[in-house]
Amino acid sequence: MHAKLITLAIATALLSACGGSQPPAQAPAQQAAQVPASAPAPAQPQFDTAIIGDITVPGLSELPPGFDLSLRLLDITDPSQVPGVVAESNGQAPRQLPHRFALPYDPSLINEEGRYAVQVALMVQGVPLYSSSQPARVLTEGHGSRISVELVRGGAQAETEVAPTERMKQDFAALERGIGAMQRVVGERMNEAVTVGWDAFISGGEVRFAREQVNFADAGTAAFRYAYQNGQPWVIVREQGRVTTWLGWNADGELILNELEGGGVEAAEAERLRAQAAEVARLASASKG
Repeated sequence: MHAKLITLAIATALLSACGGSQPPAQAPAQQAAQVPASAPAPAQPQFDTAIIGDITVPGLSELPPGFDLSLRLLDITDPSQVPGVVAESNGQAPRQLPHRFALPYDPSLINEEGRYAVQVALMVQGVPLYSSSQPARVLTEGHGSRISVELVRGGAQAETEVAPTERMKQDFAALERGIGAMQRVVGERMNEAVTVGWDAFISGGEVRFAREQVNFADAGTAAFRYAYQNGQPWVIVREQGRVTTWLGWNADGELILNELEGGGVEAAEAERLRAQAAEVARLASASKG
């Protein structure tokens, strides 16, 4: 019995020295190494050209967690359309402000005769809390590749996702809904053909909206509605013979909204109507007292 125990002890020692019949347990690092790694994310295209910009937010030097930084290089060549995105970058926002960014872009996508601008936004869950008040011009028409951007609460980020002409119509409708709270003045406008009654609506000392009904001896009647920004005609709506004409000018004085059944009006006609709207505003300003 004693000899059997000695023999069993020797056998056990030999198995232990050889590592035993079972493979040793793998260390956690070794186990992880055998798990197939996920495919790496495709690399973003890299370009030698980039927009360099400095971001500031008045009154803020540090951002709380949860903000994302959105950078977009926009093609704003056609002011009547939703701007096209030439390059963009989205990622975690910096904690400290001011912040300098670089937005790479493909120079082959830039047309020297086009217009380009950068829109910057600080987003929270997809909602812009701060963004550029308007896109900052870059690259063409004397603009370079370095900019300084001051973000404001809300800003114009959402507006760059809507066609300017559609936004113009929405803003016109909102202004018209608010004329009840404005000062109203009435009067007449005369020319060689007709005498026209009008009413106008004033806010903050400026004419913001006006209306007139014109009776043409040989062409029926027409109703006009005029909206103004910064003292200038901004949007004109003419309704005549069940046909509606829309005209609208941007801040640079460009006619970007020109809609009429079958096509827009001629440039000379648009300017005539703009002068008509300006005359109503002049008369209203003189009558406001």
